[in-house]
Parts: sequence; structure tokens; C-alpha cells
Amino acid sequence: MKTFIQFIKLIRIHHWSKNLLIFIPLLVSPEIKNLYSWQTLMIAFFAFSFCASTTYIINDILDKGNDRNHPKKKNRPIASTFFNIYEGVFFAILMASISIYLASYLNTIFCFTLFLYFISAQIYSIKIKKIHIIDCIALSILYIMRLMCGAAAVNLSISFWLLSFSLFFFFSIALLKRYSELANRASDSKLMFGRGYNVSDLPLIANLGIPSALLSILVIGLYLNDEKIHSLYQIPNLLFLLLLTSLVWVCSVWSKALKGIEIHDPISFALKDLTSLVLFIISVGIFIIARFGMTLVQ
Repeated sequence: MKTFIQFIKLIRIHHWSKNLLIFIPLLVSPEIKNLYSWQTLMIAFFAFSFCASTTYIINDILDKGNDRNHPKKKNRPIASTFFNIYEGVFFAILMASISIYLASYLNTIFCFTLFLYFISAQIYSIKIKKIHIIDCIALSILYIMRLMCGAAAVNLSISFWLLSFSLFFFFSIALLKRYSELANRASDSKLMFGRGYNVSDLPLIANLGIPSALLSILVIGLYLNDEKIHSLYQIPNLLFLLLLTSLVWVCSVWSKALKGIEIHDPISFALKDLTSLVLFIISVGIFIIARFGMTLVQ
């Protein structure tokens, strides 16, 4: 049982929640009721998740030295030596093989995009994550590539609005993660363990992160003025409420980070945070009613 738990930690299955972004392009498209597309995206989700787990394992192998000096990451299966390097390589190959097998059922564009994500993740782990601020831009692009994989799997295009929102929103999320890590390691002489940051960067990170989050909300507001939404939504004006829920969430999560609450992973944190969960449920309700009208909830 202990080995199984460590294996689950190794592949970071809790991070698979990020890969739900694969479903977003279909969710906001006219093809939302296409069951075949949803089935295809289920395969794409697991293909991407196993690929992501491969990158996590490779990252843990490459970064084991820095992880051993980190107060939390030192407990990771490879950093703690529960699994040795050879076992880590074996599991990485296993995850990659499952990913390739599942991807083989999907189209060539998805396979190419997935491979591009894998290569980009390796470049990030080896080099980019050590570059000040650029690492956060790279992280936002890796998030966007999840959307690209979802769109590729079901032959959909990603709108300018979705790309613009995602760039600003995920850039803010990446900066939030860096801010929280840095603020909670301020007294540690080895505070960022292989990252290109120090305490003096805290104001810069906050001054970039908060406006980026607000810009992502502004993009939603501008999108509401696009005439195309009238063909997609039964009650498009109701989407205005998403601006309010998004604004409350951004203010809430950044406020917590500024107060010193550690947010090691914003997505995982949001899944456990009561305020975030309530706002998410409300936002989903708003989207459903706006998209399908009141007949769906009657």
C-alpha cells in the first residue's frame, strides 16, 4: 500500500485536474452536444495526463538535488530515495508508453501537439524554469497547450478571446505560485532552490500578477460585446455575472497570498478552498443557464 501511495505521488495524479482544460474548447463551442467529441476528449484527457506524469517524473529526476533542500519537495518519492533513479526511469517509460498507446487512437494533429507539449515541458524543466519571469510566461504557455490539445483532438479552433484570456489568467496563476513560494521562504538562505528569484522580487511579482488577472477578466468583458455569443448562448447577458465571480476569486486568492497563506499550487489550492469552490459552483450555474436557458434547469 505504501508503494502504491508513493507511486501515485510520483505521477502526481492530483495534478491531472489541470488537464481538464482539454475539455474547454468543446465546452465553449457550438459542438458542445456532440457525444462522440466528448468520448474522444476522454481519451485525449488520459493520453495527456499520462504524458504530463512522464514530464513530472523526468523533472523529479533532474531536480532531485534541489528538491532535497526544499522543506516540502524533499518528501517526493525520488528526492526521498523511496524510488531510485532507475525505478524513476522505468515509470517514466511506462507512463510515456501508455500515453502513446492512447494517443494512437486520436488524430495526427493531436499527437503532434502532445509531442510539442512534451518537448516544451522538458525545455522548461532543463532551462527555462531557472530564468526570472520568463519561467512564468512559459508555464502559461504550457497551460494553453492543454487547450490546444483539446481543440486538436476534436478538430476545433481556439478563439482569439479564449487564447487572450488564458494567456493573462495563467500568467497570473504562475506568478501567484512564485509569489507564495518566495514569501514563505523569505527567511531561508536557499529560498528558491534552483529558481531565479530572491525576496526583492516580491513587489515585482505582485505588480505583474494582479494586473494580469484583472486583464483576463477584462478580456471576458470585451468578449461579451462580440456578436457571435448570441448564437452560442440563450441568455448571453447573464455572462456578465462571471465578471463578478472572477473578480471576487482573483481578489480572494491574491489577498490570501499577500497575507502569507502558502499556495504551492493554485489549482490544487482552489479545489480545497471553500471560497473558490463556492464561486466555481456559482460560475458553472451561470454558464449553464446562459448557454442553455432556463429550460435546462426547470
